[in-house]
Amino acid sequence: MKTLADVVQLDLVPLVAATLKEAARLTAAVEGLAREVDQLTAEAGELRDTNRLLGALLSQLGCPYERR
Repeated sequence: MKTLADVVQLDLVPLVAATLKEAARLTAAVEGLAREVDQLTAEAGELRDTNRLLGALLSQLGCPYERR
């Protein structure tokens, strides 16, 4: 029969260690995803600004501008 200390040492500690390792891996993956989303959001904002400036420039040049 296992004692409580055996159960904790042999079963619980490895389980908690594996869970913490997996949590760290998932945290790193989520942080990487958040960085990618931030970058894409910034790029989308830059594209919107560029598109707006291009439209303003074309209108000042007297060119018709259609948004596609």
